Amino acid sequence: MRYFVLLLISVALFPVEMLAQRPDHPTHPLPLCATTDLTEAERNELNLQAAQALAAKRASNAVFTTITYVPIRPHILRKSDGTGGMSLASINQVIAITNSYYLKNGFGIQFYFCGTSPDYINNDTEYNSFSNETALTQGHDVTNAMNQYYVNSFASGAGGYAYYPGNSLVTTRSFILNESWNEDDMGNRLIPHELGHNFNLVHTFGQVPGNGTLGSGTTLELVTRGTGANCTTEGDYICDTPADPYNKAGANLLYVNGCPQYDPASTARDANGIAYTPSISNIMSYYFPCSHDFTPGQYDRIQAGLALRQTHTAYTLDCPPTAVPTPTNLVLSTTGSAVLLTWQDNASNEMGYFIERSQSPTSDFLPIGGVGPNTSTFTDSKTTPSTVYYYRIRPSNATTSGVSQIVSIRSPSCRPVYAYSCTYGDGLASFSINNNFLSQNSGCSTNGYGLFNVTSTTLVAGQTYPVSGTLLTANLTQGVAIWADLNRNGAFETSKGELLYQTPSLVLASFSGKLALPASLTAGTLTLRVTVVYNVLPGDPCGNYTYGETEDYVISTTRSTDLSLSLQTSNRTLSVNQPVSYSLTLQNAGPSDATGISWQNALPANMSFVSGDASIVSSGTAVGVSNLSLVSGTSASFVYRLKTGQEGTFINAAQITASNEPDPDSKPGSGTGDGQDDAATVDIRTRVASTVYTSPNPNQTPLPPVLSGQPTPDPAKADLSLAMRVNQRTPALGQNVTFTITVSNAGGLTATNIVVRDTVRGLTLAPLPAGMAVVSTTGSYTIIQGTIASLAKEASAQLTFTGTPTLAGHLTNAAQIWSVDTPDPDSKPGASTPTANNLNGEDDVAWVDLKVR
Repeated sequence: MRYFVLLLISVALFPVEMLAQRPDHPTHPLPLCATTDLTEAERNELNLQAAQALAAKRASNAVFTTITYVPIRPHILRKSDGTGGMSLASINQVIAITNSYYLKNGFGIQFYFCGTSPDYINNDTEYNSFSNETALTQGHDVTNAMNQYYVNSFASGAGGYAYYPGNSLVTTRSFILNESWNEDDMGNRLIPHELGHNFNLVHTFGQVPGNGTLGSGTTLELVTRGTGANCTTEGDYICDTPADPYNKAGANLLYVNGCPQYDPASTARDANGIAYTPSISNIMSYYFPCSHDFTPGQYDRIQAGLALRQTHTAYTLDCPPTAVPTPTNLVLSTTGSAVLLTWQDNASNEMGYFIERSQSPTSDFLPIGGVGPNTSTFTDSKTTPSTVYYYRIRPSNATTSGVSQIVSIRSPSCRPVYAYSCTYGDGLASFSINNNFLSQNSGCSTNGYGLFNVTSTTLVAGQTYPVSGTLLTANLTQGVAIWADLNRNGAFETSKGELLYQTPSLVLASFSGKLALPASLTAGTLTLRVTVVYNVLPGDPCGNYTYGETEDYVISTTRSTDLSLSLQTSNRTLSVNQPVSYSLTLQNAGPSDATGISWQNALPANMSFVSGDASIVSSGTAVGVSNLSLVSGTSASFVYRLKTGQEGTFINAAQITASNEPDPDSKPGSGTGDGQDDAATVDIRTRVASTVYTSPNPNQTPLPPVLSGQPTPDPAKADLSLAMRVNQRTPALGQNVTFTITVSNAGGLTATNIVVRDTVRGLTLAPLPAGMAVVSTTGSYTIIQGTIASLAKEASAQLTFTGTPTLAGHLTNAAQIWSVDTPDPDSKPGASTPTANNLNGEDDVAWVDLKVR
């Protein structure tokens, strides 16, 4: 017990360390400690106390599960006349940045200010050269917060010092050099470093010799981890911070772009002769890095230090947060490459505000900066281009109350940077896609960047288009790349498949190729970026280049529909002048809604219109409907009656004649004889049928010649085909129908892992047999899937399921091979969307139509 009392006295009376001011050059004098560090025994005892406090706290599940708000009482040293000293705006900025290091996975410590205004200490002597801690702090320490003193100048030339945890008010102190000229260093290194000591972190290089200097050979921690390691008893007593040879002979730094790196050629070795690999970026090191961090082990040590402080009785950490009115009307805008925040300040008792940012609207907010009181603007200049950020404003002397609403914005997109742009002819003169010119004779853009933001052409998702361009000069070798902002997030992301074209090699004068738009692309406008670089194949849409030009174009994209038409009759054999009913059904399998649909049934000779639905119009020689719309995944049926005027066979054909959206497997008005699914034919006959009458088909698109025979099976591929049949095609409503899907392999190679999918509409499914399962279901359809592990050549296999029709009328069910591990020479598995069958006429697709009574 006597030793414990002495330890607390020791901790209370001796400051931990003093950091030298920011080095302007690697040869700047190294930082020195002001007094002797704790002895090994004292350190061990302090760590034991902290570990015991942490264990007790862990038992309450309060470690790394919630944010602990710790108050700081700021004391600002000024001249006797009240001038000078650290500004409150700067203090808010550096504590906000400090707070970002004391969160781990959304939990940890967050510091807030105790009170509604700082404690000002006016003292010329200590302002000009601080050396008397007792004189400075007398009557200023508070007992319910950490006491942080902002000093204008240390007599020793130090940068700051702090105290380890102890049951004494003195140990709540830290002393910080006013580096308002370098807030980045204060927020990213100096203050989090000193507060690290307040919560029981030591330097990564460990102890300082008793003479107050750092001599060679002072690092005793071994590099090795695991067997033979001494990281729990030497160095900083934390094993995930590498052994640090700071100031050891032969430990050298390299500076790359002004940032330190440990020189791998350094000759410094530990006692085992192993080379060091220290963490230059660690906040508790002395390397003045360009990036900063704590390790998980240090976070654990901080939590232990916090737990220990929460057991002390000489002070508390319960300064009440101030009830600050919430700032309102937070508005975000972009300016250049930065995001500008403005809000309405409704308070008169705030000590300032912390600005917090996240890429999630509900979590992971980190402080990125701060402003003083009576301020309502902040500029975030450290953004990633084309990134959606969420912002909120928090009073710096509050904790969980007074926080503003959350507002989001997308940061400005990036552009390539050219040292000399296209002034020497390295650039784009014209560009076309699908034979439509998006620019012609555009010349050299200012700074090598041009924006053509007038929508110039419309392209269809899932289609491939020719692209071509001419260059400003014909005698310079140049590389060309084209990106498309497919997900419309303002960025061109190669990693997400947005690099759609790149010349295979350097080109002269011109280039040409093909650009494929993914089938999943949604309708709307998007930006194409064409980048030209001299003597380089560009790979970065926002890169730094010497010569060249970039032009951005705005294009429109649309989604295709998958329209089909079917035709049924009520009677196939009838008498002359006996009316017969025709039912024509249009179906849109998507993925997009269809508009501007027209269909027509050109009547065979000696057949006439009797009556029909109100929307059907008869011209005497044809019947049809115009300007229809059909939502994706729905169908529409039309009923009309015709009659024959003579004996004979009447082959009646109907087709879709117009649609605003493209269809991947049919073309409106292309004729009724090309087998496309937007046309259908049905025949009837009278009792005597010696003459055949056929619907006129004057505009039939020329058909390809019929092949003389089937291709020879490829021994290196499988040739899968699909067939479907039902046990009955005219079921009654509510009557079970059994569907049988037959998969055949006519190829020369065994097919493996065959997946068949069927998008079921208008049916209630019975329990599926083994080998089949439901993949997805919505209110309008259910996708079922069956798997065949292996199918040898010339073999076939069957999948069956049973469904019950839920509505009377005509019903079509379609299935397709969704995926297979073995290539197929004449069909491609899969669909245009995950929820639609791709009824494109390939032999891996099959369907059957039912008439439900």
